[in-house]
Amino acid sequence: MSLNIEQAFKLSPTYRLQWEEAQNMFVLLYPEGLIELNQSSAEILQVCDGQNTQANIVTLLEKKFSVSGLEGDINNFLNTALGNGWITQSA
Repeated sequence: MSLNIEQAFKLSPTYRLQWEEAQNMFVLLYPEGLIELNQSSAEILQVCDGQNTQANIVTLLEKKFSVSGLEGDINNFLNTALGNGWITQSA
């Protein structure tokens, strides 16, 4: 599946983003296990709520962290997450 920057992103129904206190990190839970996330990945997935497009996500995170130039890294992650089935896009 290829990334469509005009469509909003959301977590796939089989995955759940959750903070794990014991591991002091966000994880992505699914029926067969979990995926440990770094801070950047967790920040992106937190705004994949079915309302935010790629441009919205870039704007939100650049504003939150007072930086610019995140578009390439965010696109790379969204492509990876989409390819792994962690997220989907609304039609």
